[in-house]
Amino acid sequence: MSFPLTTLIALISYFISRAVLKSSKQVYIGLSVALLMITVLMAYSKGISILGLHVSATSFSIVILIVTFFETTLLERHIAKIKKGEIGSNVKSVEREYNEIFVLIGFGLLGIVLSLISGFMVVGELDLELIFKIIFTSFALIIYLLTFLGVKYANLKVRYAVRGTILSFAMVLLAYSGNSIFLIYYL
Repeated sequence: MSFPLTTLIALISYFISRAVLKSSKQVYIGLSVALLMITVLMAYSKGISILGLHVSATSFSIVILIVTFFETTLLERHIAKIKKGEIGSNVKSVEREYNEIFVLIGFGLLGIVLSLISGFMVVGELDLELIFKIIFTSFALIIYLLTFLGVKYANLKVRYAVRGTILSFAMVLLAYSGNSIFLIYYL
């Protein structure tokens, strides 16, 4: 099974499980289902190998990025409804949603780190593309860790932390997909 198809199936399974479940943990359960789908599909197509781990970690990072943008969009919509006075009784609090998104970003960065480490094992040698990935991953981890420490110990509001961190997370994944194009055409 191909990498894009596996990612698409995992995304669809996430959204189906999110629609079916009405639990407060529906985001995490949906991500668990998506991870299970990725693992099963990659084990079936690539076997249990370093390449399978690498593709699975990369696919899961992409799923988390898309889920994070979706959840952030829902959160912004929720905030707009609160400002208009159109709030329902069975919705999660805004702070809880911000915390969930912050945790999602942490999971996504963990997925990127696993992808990078397994990429070392698959490639075996250091080339320019891998160096770019290391640099971008390091920047993302530093930003996330500083933001995490700011939230935990310096009373940084989670809302500001999420907005800044999601931008850095998106830039890292864009750099991952875009650096190959940049290296091929411009260097």
